[in-house]
Amino acid sequence: MTEISATEARQRWSATLDAAKKAPVRIASHGREVAVLMDVELADRALSALEDAMDAAAAEAALADPEPVIPLEEVARQLGIALDE
Repeated sequence: MTEISATEARQRWSATLDAAKKAPVRIASHGREVAVLMDVELADRALSALEDAMDAAAAEAALADPEPVIPLEEVARQLGIALDE
């Protein structure tokens, strides 16, 4: 992954965008990484993969939870809600 300074990114914005279409570009300001510029499709795929991993972790945690499961019908009955069947 390429790393450039914020100043260079600003001065060479068009070239920076072109580079980001090929591979993510890290942008640093005062020696600290502050942003990553990347292709939209890559960002969408990365975000989708992250969300899938978070959902899987939440599902695993829910399955590991020792609390009993209360069926929807029981919850509806306790709350006085009629379920359409």
